[in-house]
Parts: sequence; structure tokens; C-alpha cells
Amino acid sequence: MTKHRNEHDKMNEIACFEELFQNYYRELLAYAYKFVNDRSAAEDVVQDVFFIVWEKRTTLNFKDSIRPYLYKLIHNRAINYLNSFSVQRRIDNTEDIDFLISMEISDCDPYETLLLKDITDTIHRCVETFPPQRKNVFLLSRQNYLKHKEIARLLNISEKSVEKHISKALTDIRQCLIETGLISTLLYFIMK
Repeated sequence: MTKHRNEHDKMNEIACFEELFQNYYRELLAYAYKFVNDRSAAEDVVQDVFFIVWEKRTTLNFKDSIRPYLYKLIHNRAINYLNSFSVQRRIDNTEDIDFLISMEISDCDPYETLLLKDITDTIHRCVETFPPQRKNVFLLSRQNYLKHKEIARLLNISEKSVEKHISKALTDIRQCLIETGLISTLLYFIMK
């Protein structure tokens, strides 16, 4: 009788888990994507969450509304992902830094506005320490919005040199933000 009951409980757990997965996977994936802005990373976050749920299946009550719990798990896993060293290392290409720096701030409260000002000031100070050519390339790209090809032609250097200057500038900016503790603040604004 006990063996039969245990098998029945396991089948019930599996059925509940499958139903949970079917009902929430897509919306959790969309929610995770809002934080990490990368489909593959969002899928990883959601898979981690379902793994956590499976591990805790004996202590969870699937009859209660589990949606808030799932959303909280997604939120926490996404924050962990964004704070990971590998993500900080990946924030070194033009689109990522541009996205992080030029985020919409119209709905920020005064405290958030001050944080963004700190980030901007730190970036400006960092740019001022660049060697002249790197600084020039970076400012032409960011302030004048010139494409790599246009900068190369204007400065009479190769596009590859422009790319290297931009890459090094972004690496230095990221390092400045990490050293001042502002990288996590910058990541906070992504997750809003």
C-alpha cells in the first residue's frame, strides 16, 4: 500500500510540475528577458527557477497561487546573473555600454537621478584619462555619433584601429565603474 501510494505521489508531483511548466514557462521567459535582455540568458534563468521549484516540490503547495513565488525567483536569479563576473566582462561592446549609459531616465526619482549623475561623472573622468587618440575616437563615436568607417576616414586610420580604440575605451570605462562600485548601480537600472 505504501509503495503504491509513493508511486502515486511521485506521479502527482510530476503531473503538477509539468502543468506548472506548461502554464508559466513563456511568461516567465518574457519576464526574465526584461532583466537580462538576452534570450539565451533568459532561458537559463527560467530553467534555473524550474530546477529550484523541482527541488522544493515536496515543500511547495501547488494549490496556492505560485505565480508571485515564481516571479520573485526569476527576479532574484536575474539579479544574480547580472551581477556575475562573466556578465560584467561581457559589458564591453558598443551596444551594451550605449544601452546602459543612455537608458530612459524620465521616470527616475531624485535619488536615481543622482546615481545616474555619479555614473556619468565617473565615465567622463575616465574618458579624460584616455590617451589622446583613444579619447578622440571614443568622443567621435559617442558625442558625434559617427560610425567606425567615418571615424577611420576622418582620422586616417583603419576601421580595425577604431574598433580597438572603442573596445579598449569601453573596457576601461567598465573597469572604472567596477572600481567605484557603480557597475552594480548601472545594472540596477537595467532591471527596473
